[in-house]
Amino acid sequence: MKLPIALLVAGLLLAGCATPEYLGARNECAPQAFQRYPVVNVAQLVTRTRPVQVPTGETHCTTVQQGNVTQSQCKQVMRTEYRPYQETAIVDVNEAGRNTMMNACAAQLCQSRFGNPDCERKR
Repeated sequence: MKLPIALLVAGLLLAGCATPEYLGARNECAPQAFQRYPVVNVAQLVTRTRPVQVPTGETHCTTVQQGNVTQSQCKQVMRTEYRPYQETAIVDVNEAGRNTMMNACAAQLCQSRFGNPDCERKR
């Protein structure tokens, strides 16, 4: 059950930039790649970033006058910083090796079938 889901996810990720023929070749290579690099999910500490609003030290003031009353309103000028943090995530430690193997296998199939590693048809 995990294999078809992983193939679907991989296919969706590549669908935007790959030809249908390349995706087909990659899917042909998937069973061998999953056999050599099976899904091994482990909990790992990963570093992520999150946006945080921080003051710049500057203020922006506006003044409004109503009759005899003048009111000034000041706000701190903020900027976005991206701060790293760590969290535990479930990671497939074989994913990179499996994808490398599938891509190399697909490129070989495409080269032999279409004369190029991207399975692009000649026009």
